[in-house]
Amino acid sequence: MTRRLFAPMLTLLVALVLLGVTTGPALTSYTDAPVVSPTEGRQALDNQIAEECGGLTFEDLFVYDFALFELSVHDDWATGEMNANAWVNGSNSATVRDNLDGLFDGLPGGNNSWISTDERDAVRGIGPKCIGAMDTRIGMREGIPHSGGVDWNDFEFVEDGIGLDEVNLVPDGHPDARTCQNIGSGTDCTEVPTSTTNDLEISLFLADGDDAPDHNVRWDQLPNSGVSNFTLAMNISNMSDAALVVTFPVLQGLRMYDFRVIDNQPESGETCDYIGEPSFTYLPDGALQVTQLVSFDRTQWELYCNMFMDFTTQEPDMNVPPMWTDTAPANGTIVPTPGEGTWRFASADTGNVWASDDDGWSLDCEFDEEGWSVFTNVLGDFFVTQPASSSQSTAVCTAVDPLGAVDENDTKTWTFGTLYTATGTVDEDGQSARLTVAPSGLVNEFILTARAVQDDLFGGSGETITVASAPATTVVPLQAIRPGAFSFSVTAEATNMLIHEGEFSLELSKPNSPPVVQVAVNFDGENATWDESLLKFEMYGLVSDPDLEAVTMSLTICGADYQGFVIDGINWVVEVSTAICMANGLTNYDVLITAVDESQASTQITVGIPNPVVEEPTQTAPSPSEDDSGALPSISFMATVSMLGAALLLQRRKDD
Repeated sequence: MTRRLFAPMLTLLVALVLLGVTTGPALTSYTDAPVVSPTEGRQALDNQIAEECGGLTFEDLFVYDFALFELSVHDDWATGEMNANAWVNGSNSATVRDNLDGLFDGLPGGNNSWISTDERDAVRGIGPKCIGAMDTRIGMREGIPHSGGVDWNDFEFVEDGIGLDEVNLVPDGHPDARTCQNIGSGTDCTEVPTSTTNDLEISLFLADGDDAPDHNVRWDQLPNSGVSNFTLAMNISNMSDAALVVTFPVLQGLRMYDFRVIDNQPESGETCDYIGEPSFTYLPDGALQVTQLVSFDRTQWELYCNMFMDFTTQEPDMNVPPMWTDTAPANGTIVPTPGEGTWRFASADTGNVWASDDDGWSLDCEFDEEGWSVFTNVLGDFFVTQPASSSQSTAVCTAVDPLGAVDENDTKTWTFGTLYTATGTVDEDGQSARLTVAPSGLVNEFILTARAVQDDLFGGSGETITVASAPATTVVPLQAIRPGAFSFSVTAEATNMLIHEGEFSLELSKPNSPPVVQVAVNFDGENATWDESLLKFEMYGLVSDPDLEAVTMSLTICGADYQGFVIDGINWVVEVSTAICMANGLTNYDVLITAVDESQASTQITVGIPNPVVEEPTQTAPSPSEDDSGALPSISFMATVSMLGAALLLQRRKDD
């Protein structure tokens, strides 16, 4: 199943994230391609690209954390603009780099556990042509609703309209970056290990340029331009955490009236029943915007899911306005913020149940101060925007359905405002930060907890504090995050107030702390244990880093460096040969141990090593008589010979 593609492209894979294809990958190596003329070669390559890319799916190769796909249907109902962003974090980014490097198997620098700028450029170069050859996952058909088995008027990509980019595939300034080692690499080629876990981002967008079209997808024009009923279909198989946002042209009365997901009913018993209905809203210009969230287990390869949305311009027989539920915040509820800016005040799971309507609903609020507003993002989370000129505002809010139905007499009055201001410091030892919270007076008192956050790392929770009329300070542990900039994630609770969850930066940085090294002693109370040959010794001990960074160790003995440490967790052991000492006639075996963390902070300790031979006190032999002065060697000479012989014997046994 794993055939290798001659010129794989990250940008190609982006398109597959967006709208991938429904079949499995068919990749092959072209390292032995025949020699042809330039024209023939170009045509052959185009044909190869068309053949290979028509059967490749993104999910076979690429693991992403979240992808946002945005499709805007043009007024002609025959073309559209596709924009997409896919985010890949941590270990998933290492998987992506390894997959891309593997696709270059058989080519110089390919499949060598290093991803290079040359490989990146190859990805960028061939991507649009490959995407232009692929089928999309989307189709649209006018007429009565269908759920398959008809011509779906599939969307297709337009090569000239495709713009592609990636961010951080080969991170700038990476500590493990090196000049490319393969023959034929570019003069400025650099590469990083595929195990690199730096986050990366992949984008597809409308191409720039005077000759570029105003669209990058097209299909057969709908005969009645959306006025009559039509169905939008999409294959969502193996699309993991993603959001699809489709915006239609302004069309009076356009609405979605039905939705369904059909699966292939595999023998495994897996279904697509868990896929929820989309949400929809009307933009200020009247355009209908539909958002569909997809969370698909990418390991369910036997399961196929097809989604169908039915649209109409016919007025509903009856449109009942949304109604507030018992879960909605009561009148007078406080909605807290950290101050100026845009902040989430309710998740989709929390806010969506505040009201109910057959066609969905949105929150509309009228504030008594200028500059305030509320909105929901593509995930359905609720946000408030607070201007710099106001610290507090009261809003009268209503629930409105997508067709504008609203009960003006059924309102909620809430107060939005700044809950606190915050300042912070970092302790000199770098192990804790101190967050000082000053109340704004929005509520009489509140309880707050805080923790440090840095990318995908979270520190331990700080002390829970009660903030009333005066500033209060909480100590926030920093041990679980790395040296460098960090933010605070806080949670606050109070009576008659929505739970406040916020994240903000005070431009603080955690300093780097050097590793801590300890050397253990043996049963004799010594720092080293010599083997029988007396030509090497073993040491062991503990090493840790206060910042939880990886540590490397080395030592210096008799002026030479030695790297043979074995580190397992916090334990280390090393076996040290004294050959270099013997070669230079040195008998001082003391070592200098150096431990270095990932941020290059180091610790050095000098360890005394006992001499393996305890010298006997010199004994004076009696002077030989004149009669036996040359008969036998002295006792001290025989002892020396015996010691040397024993040493040689032990060494011989060791060598055997």
